[in-house]
Amino acid sequence: MNKRLPSYLIAAATALALPAALLFFVVATFMAYRPAPQEVLYSNPQAPPQLPDTLSVTSWNIGYCGLGKSADFFYDGGKMVRPPKEDILKNLQGVNRFLKANTGDFLLLQEVDVDSKRSYGVNELNSIAGEQYDESRRFFAYNYKAWFVPVPLLQPLGRVQAGIATFGAREPLQVVRYAYPGSEPYPQHIFLLKRCFMACRYLTQSGKELTLVNTHNSAFADHRQRSDEMEMLRAFALEEYERGSYVIVGGDWNQTPPGYENRASTEQYTPYAIGSEFFPHGWQWVYDKTAETMRFANQPYVEGQSLTSVVDFFLASPNVKVVGRAAVHRLGFEHADHNPVTATFVLK
Repeated sequence: MNKRLPSYLIAAATALALPAALLFFVVATFMAYRPAPQEVLYSNPQAPPQLPDTLSVTSWNIGYCGLGKSADFFYDGGKMVRPPKEDILKNLQGVNRFLKANTGDFLLLQEVDVDSKRSYGVNELNSIAGEQYDESRRFFAYNYKAWFVPVPLLQPLGRVQAGIATFGAREPLQVVRYAYPGSEPYPQHIFLLKRCFMACRYLTQSGKELTLVNTHNSAFADHRQRSDEMEMLRAFALEEYERGSYVIVGGDWNQTPPGYENRASTEQYTPYAIGSEFFPHGWQWVYDKTAETMRFANQPYVEGQSLTSVVDFFLASPNVKVVGRAAVHRLGFEHADHNPVTATFVLK
């Protein structure tokens, strides 16, 4: 009798687990985020043409304020799922301190949590915006909205609501979220990011429009998905330029710019290089060749030992003049696994 008891327990557990698993996937499928190919987030055709000719733009992946220098991350080959809450709050304070001292004209942020278990439900968007940016000058687009992420199995990531945010000194004419194509099979895709870029259109004093794009491209996807994303972004940027707009694209590309030679990678993550001929002659890749913008999160950051690369940079159309070069703010990855980068542009 005793020898047969474990088999009964296994059968009973299986009988209970299968319906529970089925119910979980039914609910997860029903709750899955299904963004439209294009979503207008803001529109005001009467926005005044107050944009100056010279603009400063800062891009920063803040890593949901959970990937400071002492953190690693399980998806990158580390062990940590989420850091202590005090680390989240400390990193958020550091991010806010830097941004208040380095406002410029535009901020392009990635991995901003608004209500996630990994960041203890802290609304980082509201904290960063504060009283400085009202609803006509701050914009947010979800790229990760999952009811429950079930990995890792023994300590699941849980609820994730995060995205990209653009803060501007002026009011735009229009803001649109553009969904990148996805190729993940079911059921994986219901738990993964829904990548996108966000385009803010501003009227300039010359009468032309500036299209400012905030992008966060795939990190772990296969070649097909990375290629599909880049082809879509390329077609969009060229079309905007051909209709007479100034175009500036910034963000975390999860790829290295043309001419950058560091080929650091891990088993989990490889920042592939963008080809030098991907955009036509005259388009400008703007990055700092003297400092890296990202450290690999397979282990806590150790200066001189941790792998680093450049994946945060800008692209500017031929009718935009780049002043100097992009400058990486060397924060030592203190508050995030990326350092912010700033560039100055003149609309010719």
